[in-house]
Amino acid sequence: MKYRYSKRKRFILFIIGLVLAGLGVALSTRPGLGTSPITSLPYVMTFIIPWTLGMTTVGINLLFIFMQAIILKRRFGWAQLAQLPTLFAFGFFIDLGMWISSFYVPEAYPLRLIEELLGCVVLATGIAFQLLANVSYMPGDGFIRTVSEEYKIPFGTVKVCFDVSIVVLAILVSLCYFQKVSGIREGTVLAAVLVGLTIRMLQQPLRFVKKQLVKA
Repeated sequence: MKYRYSKRKRFILFIIGLVLAGLGVALSTRPGLGTSPITSLPYVMTFIIPWTLGMTTVGINLLFIFMQAIILKRRFGWAQLAQLPTLFAFGFFIDLGMWISSFYVPEAYPLRLIEELLGCVVLATGIAFQLLANVSYMPGDGFIRTVSEEYKIPFGTVKVCFDVSIVVLAILVSLCYFQKVSGIREGTVLAAVLVGLTIRMLQQPLRFVKKQLVKA
């Protein structure tokens, strides 16, 4: 049986997902143990330029939209431009999360690790909500989808290559400016493993949430 889903409910769920994702990025970054692979380059850039993490995230993701435009050429249209409001909202929620999490920054390593793990779970939940709402997507995912569809490469393969490339680029930028690796630590590896794993684990429980999206 094919269900009709409420646009209003989907949009609300999508906004909740953005808020949780922004808070998750902040919580997984604030302890200073690294951050998620996709945020690693924006995080390193905050050590170089006087921008917030949300601002650098927006700036770098704008490049991903530009890269989509290069690949798609004349087929680049409103569907891709719809990523812009999602991106700006995400950047805002990251900075909001960084502000909220600044009121308590644990010093003990075990507590920092717990906050890192909590951030990964919150980030994964936010992404899962966004996927479930299916309203829009982040430019990074848009770029991955574009490459996957245009060059007939499995989405998962492109995703792994993309994440690894971002981390490698973050390391290279860090080495060039500081002659050492900054911003890439064990938390980056944890996020790379736990976020995807948590999203998969949430698929079954979120079936209840999906039922609530059915149009009354």
